[in-house]
Amino acid sequence: MFEQPMVFVIVLAWNQLTETIECLESLLQQSYPNLCVVLADNGSTDGSAEVVTQKFPAVKICRQDVNAGISGGYNLGIEYALRHDCQYIIVMNNDTVADKEMISQLVQAFVDHPKVGMTTPKIYHYYGDRQRIWCVGAKWRPFPPSVKTIGSDAPDGPKFQRYINLEYATSCCLMMSRESLEKVGLFDPGYYLYYDDWDLSTRYRTAGYEILFVPTAHLWHKVSVSTQKTAKKTKPWFFMGKSSARFYLKYKPPVILGLHTAWFALREAAKLRFYRIPPFLFGVASGLADHWGWKS
Repeated sequence: MFEQPMVFVIVLAWNQLTETIECLESLLQQSYPNLCVVLADNGSTDGSAEVVTQKFPAVKICRQDVNAGISGGYNLGIEYALRHDCQYIIVMNNDTVADKEMISQLVQAFVDHPKVGMTTPKIYHYYGDRQRIWCVGAKWRPFPPSVKTIGSDAPDGPKFQRYINLEYATSCCLMMSRESLEKVGLFDPGYYLYYDDWDLSTRYRTAGYEILFVPTAHLWHKVSVSTQKTAKKTKPWFFMGKSSARFYLKYKPPVILGLHTAWFALREAAKLRFYRIPPFLFGVASGLADHWGWKS
């Protein structure tokens, strides 16, 4: 390591204080020295900000009164970082735990690859086999049309021990340079849940930046803690439908949205998960209404 630029880490939290504490502890134990950790409190009602202030005085707090979704929460923290002397910004969910060398490895990847604007670590499952991969990035699948994650539930092995130039990186954890963010822009606030990362990745590639999977940077993910504990079990599927409509109508021909919607409904019906289909379809309808300026 021959450079130690200032890195701001934005931890997005909506309640789930226990997960937030473990995540922050892993960040405060990083080997990388030039680091500022920021908690972006996205309308928590469990006293997260107050507890973190007392327990971790070095952690900066950004708060908003309502849950503005993933994009709105991340943007809150990113805007804070951009007002300060940051050269790189990491955004990550609070239901993650970082290896102590993760940030050092992500920074080194930027140093070694000048065309890169975004990097992402190797993300493992936190529970069970901790060498089982959750995701290393994503790619476009033409049929059935969808953005498909890479390495999902696979055991770690040689093909995940090399750098991969990605089409998409997941906002579970990704790192961006200040220069690229100022050129590309922040997360699109029109995505409340899902597709925020696929959208940002698309804009990065359109702007000429490479997105790099860094195999030596490791993170463990507890996987959808917030969405699984929500009182309204159908709500995430509504937002998945709405976000898919926003994404596909923005970047693909309308027929792709139709094929993707039909594929989703058939897949969930085949797996007897019928409860997911109506909220997803309502979400798609809401996304269409937003796109065409109709009243939803």
